[in-house]
Amino acid sequence: MRIKFIYILFIFLFGCSSEYKDSNSGETDQIINDFFNSKNLPGLSVSVMKEGKIVYSKGFGYADVDSKTLIIPSKTKFRIGSFSKTLTASALMILVEKQEIDLDKSIFSYVPEFPKKKWDFNLRLMTGHLSGIRHYKDDEMNITKNYDNVFDALEVFQNDPLMHEPGTKYLYSTHAWTLISLAIERGAKKPFAQFIDNNVFSKLGMANTFAEVQGLDIDNKVTYYQKNSTGGYDVAKAVNNSWKWAGGGFISTTEDVAKFLHNHLTDSYLSENSLNALMTSQATKDGKKTGYGIGWRVRDGRNGDILYGHTGGSVGGTTYAFMNKIKKTIIVITSNLGSVNFGKLPLDIFDIYNK
Repeated sequence: MRIKFIYILFIFLFGCSSEYKDSNSGETDQIINDFFNSKNLPGLSVSVMKEGKIVYSKGFGYADVDSKTLIIPSKTKFRIGSFSKTLTASALMILVEKQEIDLDKSIFSYVPEFPKKKWDFNLRLMTGHLSGIRHYKDDEMNITKNYDNVFDALEVFQNDPLMHEPGTKYLYSTHAWTLISLAIERGAKKPFAQFIDNNVFSKLGMANTFAEVQGLDIDNKVTYYQKNSTGGYDVAKAVNNSWKWAGGGFISTTEDVAKFLHNHLTDSYLSENSLNALMTSQATKDGKKTGYGIGWRVRDGRNGDILYGHTGGSVGGTTYAFMNKIKKTIIVITSNLGSVNFGKLPLDIFDIYNK
């Protein structure tokens, strides 16, 4: 029993052992352990891919604190929040390549039932948070109602006016992506969740990525936690994310997300034109770049590097997933705690693997 206890303590402090080991593992272990020990986190998963190969992949802490369930990055599933937008963007571009959707066509061409607004707007504006559709208000993050289909989920925001003239301002909006997913359904002539599963997850071998449907019964899901007023954390209140699959309702593993990003380094999955559209910053009408393409953020790294990917915040989940296209380095970090600030940790890991 004493030997078993020592082994479990070692795993907790130094990360769940991984088959991936390279010369950088020790340094990476150190900075992640320093971060993990300085925060009050239930669990953390970190995967690094370099030139198409997973070179580092470890779990820290627990998927479930009470049962002391360890995190296995290839299997343990977290809420990935707004990284869902990046997944959805690829589903959209598949239809664009097939000429079954036109990004610059009025949204009302695809969803004529959507209530008319003061201005017209299109999918390109929506994918870049330029449409004027609002983001969350009040307690919407904690919705518990189940929606059987995307169309019904429009009720959350469809009757609200646009916040500004489309194209004139950047205003982040998860709701816009629910409307985008309905346009995808209309173009694909299939339910959104089925289309993205068949054309993104299955095609890219992402066997551990799912829409968080009601009653989803799969193995290796984390327990979701939220911070409390004492500085600790409690099990998060139950929510239902069926109203926002496209914008924030998928669960996945760090290794699945890394695999997805890797498949967007070259034009083997999507065309070069599609990749350029996804990862080129859009701009407001006055020419100001937004740092956001079509479902992808464009961020400055260190030493002049440019990073492409997305973050994600959920009830009981926080995600960082970015890649350096030039150096072919991908960093994915997830926690089963909401509202985690990863600080400089991701860039420090990039520094290690960009040497």
